[in-house]
Amino acid sequence: MTELLRKDVKLENTWDLTSIFKTDEDFWTVFKEAEEDISKISENQNKINKSAKDLLEVLKELERQELRIETLYVYAHLLNDQDTTEAKYKEMYSKTYDLYLRISTEWSFLTPELMEMDEDLLNSYLEELEELKVYKFYIEKINTARPHTLDKESERLIAMAGSALSASSETFSALNNTDVKFDDVEDKDGNKLPLNHGTYGLYMESKDRVLRKNTFNSMYKYYSSHINTLASTISGNVKSKKYYADTHNYKSTRHMALSNNHIPEEIYDNLVDTVNKNLNVLHKYHRLQKKVFGFEELRLYDRSISMIEGEAPKFDFEQAKEMVLEAVKPMGEKYVDDMKLAFDERWIDIEPNKGKRSGAYSSGGYNTKPYILLNYDNTLNYVFTLIHELGHSMHSYYTRQYQPQTYGSYSIFLAEVASTCNEALLSDYLYKKFEKENNKEAMLLVLNQELTGYVSTLFRQVMFAEFEHLMHKTVQEGGVLTSEYLNEKYLELVKKYHGDAFTYDEEIKNEWSRVPHFYYNYYVYQYATGFSAAQALSSLILEDSKNAEIYINEFLAKGNSNYPINILKNAGVDMSKSDSIERAIADFDKKIDEFERLYFENK
Repeated sequence: MTELLRKDVKLENTWDLTSIFKTDEDFWTVFKEAEEDISKISENQNKINKSAKDLLEVLKELERQELRIETLYVYAHLLNDQDTTEAKYKEMYSKTYDLYLRISTEWSFLTPELMEMDEDLLNSYLEELEELKVYKFYIEKINTARPHTLDKESERLIAMAGSALSASSETFSALNNTDVKFDDVEDKDGNKLPLNHGTYGLYMESKDRVLRKNTFNSMYKYYSSHINTLASTISGNVKSKKYYADTHNYKSTRHMALSNNHIPEEIYDNLVDTVNKNLNVLHKYHRLQKKVFGFEELRLYDRSISMIEGEAPKFDFEQAKEMVLEAVKPMGEKYVDDMKLAFDERWIDIEPNKGKRSGAYSSGGYNTKPYILLNYDNTLNYVFTLIHELGHSMHSYYTRQYQPQTYGSYSIFLAEVASTCNEALLSDYLYKKFEKENNKEAMLLVLNQELTGYVSTLFRQVMFAEFEHLMHKTVQEGGVLTSEYLNEKYLELVKKYHGDAFTYDEEIKNEWSRVPHFYYNYYVYQYATGFSAAQALSSLILEDSKNAEIYINEFLAKGNSNYPINILKNAGVDMSKSDSIERAIADFDKKIDEFERLYFENK
């Protein structure tokens, strides 16, 4: 099948970016204005402590410039992602990103200045002017960071060093993306197939076991041949995070990462400990896989294939749209009508085209629509991807509708909750629909999709989180991240999490070296906490429609106006306790039993 060129994609299947800028010329006009304003930023220095009025003026100017550069960035990166072969969009994106960094660097004086102000004086300013009261929580969060903020010149120097300190991450990116070259792989019929990051997932889900094995071996042959370099890049990345933590007086890199999101470290430990206590349920799932597949030896290159036999059904985009809108009806009529805007106003770029960025995401700014990039392929998995990204976009939509710009985004800790909650609603809708139709094959399809989600989003991410923390602790305590050490520790974790159902291929010890999330600094645990919270919230919504209203008002519409843990708690989920995680694992256990019952009852 010939890959579509961007110009040949139907207009109705693309996102409408004209609501941001009518033309590229309009973009460049605003870009020039933003560039010219950089020289004026310094006029705001040493001004905020003069009066409440001066403080307000500086904060308003910051917001004005942030809103403008954010809008420019959204437009540029969306255009670049829709066709990465288009040189003018590459230039637009590159220049906008550089401008964003320059503006951020010039404004780096503000937080230290706020820190240097007498706290009582600062609070009195907030009470003096009505317009300043909206910044009360913003200032409160800044005050909590006082022990970790340096003087203006030090902060500026550290900001300027950002490019140098990210060198390890950039080297990894080059090895993992730009310079990567895997050996071609053979299928069971001897056909040679090209292997790349895009085809890897397809091959590992193939029913052709020869192809899976060869794909596995080819992938890890590449990483094994660069393993010492990759150990050096991950070590350099961890050391750069330690540098930031040490210079800003944090106890550790984890303390810094979680503090920036106002997350107690106990949340992290509670997640890992709870999952470790329940690894027997994951082992039970892998034993079910072995039973279903009928393999004498279950290998790690078998773990991604579906337990469903036969050809999976296909759903065109109109069917997918109908299914997701039906699935979210428990959220109430207003939520459904608001979600329809995504289709009616062309928030979504639907189909693949030559040069389009792979995967899917939701992205936008306070002043734009919450756009969605898809590469829709008519599978059930992509129906789930659609409702997942719509969850992100609806979270953004309600946040921006109900919060001022100051609180018009949301914490990364909360980012995966709305999307995963929507997935849970879709699973419930489809399972009940197919159950009424007595369509057991379709019921198994939904269960298989759910079980895969638990494994990949809860258990696998916690395994990654445990390994990530081990790396940071090792460096924190003066240890060295050699390839031998990393391979040994990673293999131990893989065996602990996967249990006795598998016969282990040693090559898996290299898997850590290809995981880009390890360069993000304590990010992956949030997938698991978000997943657990989402399962709990979806259960509450399905139990009582009043809970849907609470969820919208206390979660989706709250943005950054409260601490993440408090937002979740007010919506009905307390992540300081293990209840939500244990409930999610119990649901996983129940679904394993249900799948096994349905699958084997007619065998």
